[in-house]
Amino acid sequence: MVNERRWLALIFALYFLLAFGYSLLMPIWEAPDEPAHYHLAWHLARKDRYPTYERNYEANQPHAYYYAASFVIRALDEFNPKFSDYYIPPHQARNYRKPVAMFNWTSTNYRFLLGVYSLRWINILFGALALWLNWKSFRLLALEKPGLRLAALALGALTPQYLHIMSSVSNDALGTLAGALLFYLAIRFPREPSNLLGLLSLLFAVVLPFITKLTVLPVSVAVLVIFAWKWFFSPDSKRWLVFSGLAVLLGAGIFSILFPETIQSALSEIKWRLFSFRKNAFTYKYIKFILSQIIWTYWGKVGWLAIGLHAYIVNFLTALGLTGMLLHAGRFIRSRTTDPQFNQWLGTWMIGVFTLLAVFRNGLTTSATQGRFLFPAIGALSILMVAGWHSVLPERIHRHLPVIVTLLMVSCTLILWQSGILPAYYQPFLE
Repeated sequence: MVNERRWLALIFALYFLLAFGYSLLMPIWEAPDEPAHYHLAWHLARKDRYPTYERNYEANQPHAYYYAASFVIRALDEFNPKFSDYYIPPHQARNYRKPVAMFNWTSTNYRFLLGVYSLRWINILFGALALWLNWKSFRLLALEKPGLRLAALALGALTPQYLHIMSSVSNDALGTLAGALLFYLAIRFPREPSNLLGLLSLLFAVVLPFITKLTVLPVSVAVLVIFAWKWFFSPDSKRWLVFSGLAVLLGAGIFSILFPETIQSALSEIKWRLFSFRKNAFTYKYIKFILSQIIWTYWGKVGWLAIGLHAYIVNFLTALGLTGMLLHAGRFIRSRTTDPQFNQWLGTWMIGVFTLLAVFRNGLTTSATQGRFLFPAIGALSILMVAGWHSVLPERIHRHLPVIVTLLMVSCTLILWQSGILPAYYQPFLE
């Protein structure tokens, strides 16, 4: 018998411990685009205005995270402005993708920037809230399978790249939280139909990508399809389909009037990513490169695409994950007429597949696409992988599945720390 309460306490304790470890072991600014993300919030707090794209290449990002983060910096400034200074030491851009520090922190120039660490630690909390929402979704999907849902939670929570990104300064954590909320609403609605809940979910699906991060958009599209399909084929709910459409249009109109620059920037970004292609986008060499990058930066490649898990570990995890999803897909198709939770699993598959396709499509536009863009759907992806393993393993192994997954993922992080992070990054305050 699996003791869920103890397992939940253990998984979340490991998540907080390891994420806090990443936040300290990764020097300031070594996380992806961290200087630009912090500068946006710092500029808002110090200058009381949003920086232009010419001053910050991340300025086209949705604004909600940076306005929230600016309040943290303002609060620290009340005590001592030095706590939240924006300071960059000498750095070598040529170290991009290389297993050496890009920013040259030494014992003479090192500064403990509390503003940066505060935002890293707040993002860890956002990541934990996303995990909690994913857990609630897992409970609705796997009602009588505690081993399955605990193993899925451990897989998502303890993935090295998830821990690294959630302990960095960026809007990824808020986008991941938004994706987890939409996943939960999409799973809860078929189980507890409520037209009011459906209307609220649709409004969230429309608004959240434009205020958190556009990586949430594939999850939003899946949610919109799920609810529209549900209401279209339910005679008693067709009027709610009309009401929801009008409400969404009204909400979108009000939002575009209040925040025209946000909408224009987001639409321009979407248009670019949907309708433009790199010159070499459809060559075998490039597709192989971009697939490798997405996979590696989903499981564990920290910093500026610099230090990752060993190739054999990434290949093993990828093969394991794909096998699990394929096994579940076969079982899912066969059970379409007998499984009472078919619609909930269908919604899970839609969220996972839409996000996978969107991230790969993004790679045909820009080589900057990464596996972390899948994190708004990490709950759906994790439970689809684990559900496949669960379906073929003997029943006596089911209760041991959380142990196996937890040990595997914690081992991956410890290997990454020992073989990559600790040798490459110098942290004066750790001496």
